[in-house]
Amino acid sequence: MNKNILIISGEPSGDIRAGELVKELKKLVHGFEFWGIGGDSMKREGVLLCEHIREFSFVGAWEVLCNLGKIHSQYKNLTKLILKKRPAAAILIDYPGFNLRMARFLSKHKIPVIYYIIPQVWAWGANRVNHLRNYVEKTLVLFKFEETFLTAHGVNAEFAGHPLVDTVMPPAYERRENTTPDCFKIALLPGSRKHEILNLLPIMLQTAEKISLKNPETRFIIAENSNVNKSLYDSLISPYTRLNLTRVTDDAFNALNQSDFAIITSGTATLEATLLKKPMIITYKAAFITYILYHMVNKAPFLGLVNIIAGEKIVPELLQDDATSEKLTAKTLEIISDPDKMSKTKEALQKVTAALGKKGAALRAAQSIAKFLQEKNI
Repeated sequence: MNKNILIISGEPSGDIRAGELVKELKKLVHGFEFWGIGGDSMKREGVLLCEHIREFSFVGAWEVLCNLGKIHSQYKNLTKLILKKRPAAAILIDYPGFNLRMARFLSKHKIPVIYYIIPQVWAWGANRVNHLRNYVEKTLVLFKFEETFLTAHGVNAEFAGHPLVDTVMPPAYERRENTTPDCFKIALLPGSRKHEILNLLPIMLQTAEKISLKNPETRFIIAENSNVNKSLYDSLISPYTRLNLTRVTDDAFNALNQSDFAIITSGTATLEATLLKKPMIITYKAAFITYILYHMVNKAPFLGLVNIIAGEKIVPELLQDDATSEKLTAKTLEIISDPDKMSKTKEALQKVTAALGKKGAALRAAQSIAKFLQEKNI
């Protein structure tokens, strides 16, 4: 049996979770080489990358269609490597379009598959549930309702909890850094992928400009991601010389912690804001074909995880045609000018936080994987 484990994470948020998982797993299992697809977080934990996520991050039907040739080539190259290295097991993290197909290939070649951070099967329907049941031997989920849903559909699922709970208040964030206490701050989180930043950062900056005309003392903090070239941010931000802007890189928590409100691209960052009890607006704008296909197959009533977990819309969602600077400005001013609304939103976010589990999610996931490997005599 080869002493190597394959890990595939195609997105920045998944790379962070993978890095945390590998760090804990190395304490429990010994003598394994970890390799696969990921980013800087995995690399820091000693994972040998055959490709970096900056070459993999395609989200949405239109974006995938535009890159089909590249994705097919990446898939073929990886399958050849898998057959050559014959990993003892594979850990797949999120990135469903690629990883669900890879799970079928791995299962066909008798390589045990563990899926950590599942695709939103409860929103996308039975086909993805069938993939998990047929090709994945162990599923580790972040939310309790996912365990309940998958178990009812015959999938071997275990609730690990959300790793963000561990990082909600590390020492660096215990005291809010605010050199101007009377200044209202708004965090702008335009996502972690190039196409998201191109679609949403200009709208967010226009929104900031409009808010500044109404409230000149407002400050804005932009959360940037090192997986996207800094020059792209520079070119989009440069026209807004009059805005009171601060920029942080790979530190969305810091941006949120210093802020009183946030305008956030739908994704993991909405849960970070939830854990910090920051009122927010969730926004997203995808290619037209992606948007149409999403509405054809999506079964969830909301896009934002915070609203899905709450079972009701506790924070606004301005999506697609509603993702305009005019509507974002109006909704932001409506919320931040109403102390009662701000207070009630924070109370609702606290209830969602309680549903994310206790600290130690990465350790629990690693322990479950170590136990699985032992049971399989790996």
